[in-house]
Amino acid sequence: MYVELKNVNKTFADFKASDNVNFKIEQGKLIGLLGPSGSGKTTILRMIAGLETPDSGDIIINGEKVNDVEPGKRGIGFVFQSYALFRHMTVYDNVAFGLVIQKAKKDEIQKRVMELIELIGLKGLEKRYPGQLSGGQRQRVAFARALAPNPKLLLLDEPFAAIDAKVRKELRSWLRETISKLGITSIFVTHDQDEAVEVADEIIITNKGKIEQKGTPVEIYKNPKTPFVAQFIGESNLIEDYTKLKGFEDDVRETKAIVRPEFIQLAKNDSEILTPLAAEKGIVKGTAFRGSNIEVDVQIGEQLLSGYRSLEEEPLKIGEEVLVLIHRVYAFNDKNAKVIENKIKTQEMSVFI
Repeated sequence: MYVELKNVNKTFADFKASDNVNFKIEQGKLIGLLGPSGSGKTTILRMIAGLETPDSGDIIINGEKVNDVEPGKRGIGFVFQSYALFRHMTVYDNVAFGLVIQKAKKDEIQKRVMELIELIGLKGLEKRYPGQLSGGQRQRVAFARALAPNPKLLLLDEPFAAIDAKVRKELRSWLRETISKLGITSIFVTHDQDEAVEVADEIIITNKGKIEQKGTPVEIYKNPKTPFVAQFIGESNLIEDYTKLKGFEDDVRETKAIVRPEFIQLAKNDSEILTPLAAEKGIVKGTAFRGSNIEVDVQIGEQLLSGYRSLEEEPLKIGEEVLVLIHRVYAFNDKNAKVIENKIKTQEMSVFI
């Protein structure tokens, strides 16, 4: 393992920022630290960087315990949310800064800086100052500056937060491709789920100073292990008692559940649905165009759920009675979450196999 945190704790006054944090990161992986504000993700990043010191526990990088190693000697590159570029320096001088501090030879500095300026797609702009660049270009310069001294580990704190949405999406793809090409172990902090899912090889979800779950985006999305993850990841409908729904009556160990919109199939009639006996009847309460689909709010008894309907399908109208097939739910109690499939649907489907 390239990065490992063992039983790490950190408290600020009466705020527990890290509560017995444990995880391992393999070499070459791009890891997303994902969680709501105040969940402890930035504190973890800063402790790895050496900008904060843990109260207890060990931080290990490449097999070496680094708790007492100065930040500048940990072999880490750090990209800040605010770029932190030197405004009085050109692009070239900003990228070269770390190499100058290391007292590298002038010709080596020039070669490395020009390689990185080409890598970030800003060749020809090396004489410009940060004030003459766009937000996306400034963040690329910050990225190149962090990479210049050849760090073994790259840390990025909300790297796209200060950039507008369109450029942010372009930078996500660029960052993933670039880090993959370089093969450098990287950890980035974000509170944006789309960003984490799109960019990261693996996601570590933080909540109230604790690690809730670690896994690939697909693993976490499809199999949340805790109540927090089930509710935090993706869009969700909270149901207080899912055992009142068709196909879920038999399971009474816990009654709360999360239903995501993509778990719900909405149909005008039996012909639109393969297993109509497993479907509830509901009333359309609202519709909203979401670009790639229509979001539909539907009332089943006292429960209001949101689902999607394709633009290719006949539109549903407010007040219309529809069939609502709930394929699965994420049931949870105080400690665990699990996937439960619609039993009637499963039985009906077995007839067709």
